Amino acid sequence: MVAFATPDGPMEVAIFAPGSPPIGGVIVYMDAFGLRPELEGMAARFAAAGYATYLPDLYHRLAQRHFAIPNNAAAPLDPAMGAANTATTLAMGLADTALVLAHAAGRGITRLGTVGYCMGARHALLAAATYPDTIAAAACLHGGRMVWDGADSPHRAIARVRGALYFAFAANDKTCPEPHQAAIECALTDWAGLGSAERFPTQHGWTFPNRWCHDPEMAERAHRRVVALFDRAVVP
Repeated sequence: MVAFATPDGPMEVAIFAPGSPPIGGVIVYMDAFGLRPELEGMAARFAAAGYATYLPDLYHRLAQRHFAIPNNAAAPLDPAMGAANTATTLAMGLADTALVLAHAAGRGITRLGTVGYCMGARHALLAAATYPDTIAAAACLHGGRMVWDGADSPHRAIARVRGALYFAFAANDKTCPEPHQAAIECALTDWAGLGSAERFPTQHGWTFPNRWCHDPEMAERAHRRVVALFDRAVVP
């Protein structure tokens, strides 16, 4: 765990190094519950695939940075978690991304992929649209709040991406319902780049191994898709 200096105070970043010289870099964008061992384990898998992997704490500006995870579908979400999600703007995520990219560049890593889970998906997408010369691929897994009214809707950033894109949707997802999934698919169709979307017969959050909704088979399938994306687009 390394502390990056920011205008808003230190930002903790978990960095995972592969066992041999990295073939590229990966930035993992967290979900709304905050950094925890579960996420660190998921990030470590990208390092095991050969990538120098960064997991920044996007909540570093907030007083509360960790929230309880529901243990069943009916359990209520902490309203403070929703507020933290909303308070962590896309502009903040981009500022944090710039610091990670600078650190990676200082170590000779000039091509990276981004992967975001839930809340992190929109940050991963915006990073690819904003830093197209460095971020060669972005993966968005069961992303929430990806579509809203207005020109600043995250899905509209697809048009600015020059790298490869992959979206993995959950069939049952209130944070990205079917009309939002269709809007993203339409944006991919209108875009001239290399992108794909896949709908999984799962619940929102199915990739997390410690969640009630975890689907091991589908989670592994999605992980393999993301690693394959990075192997194609990030590795020179």
